[in-house]
Amino acid sequence: MIKLIFLAGKDMMNFRIEGRNIYYSDKVWKNEIRCIPKDEEFVKKIIMSRNKLPKNLIKMFTLSEREQKEYDDAKTDEELAENIIRDCKLKGLVLIKREDIK
Repeated sequence: MIKLIFLAGKDMMNFRIEGRNIYYSDKVWKNEIRCIPKDEEFVKKIIMSRNKLPKNLIKMFTLSEREQKEYDDAKTDEELAENIIRDCKLKGLVLIKREDIK
């Protein structure tokens, strides 16, 4: 399992990678939500949160065909972590902490 913590402005964004699943949480969304592959209720949970969860999360976790192929081609959690770090840095987030948990 790998935990990644990013800073987006004043907000912390947490990602947990376990078994090729990527989970997201933040200060508002304390319960994790699986974002890749998308939770069946992902969009509904964000819309029903009544603006507690930013709507830009839907756009952030909607992947283009190229991005989806990169995530599908990643064989290990380590490769997924590298993809997340690269994509988050491209979106202006700053990596605060990376924790590898065995």
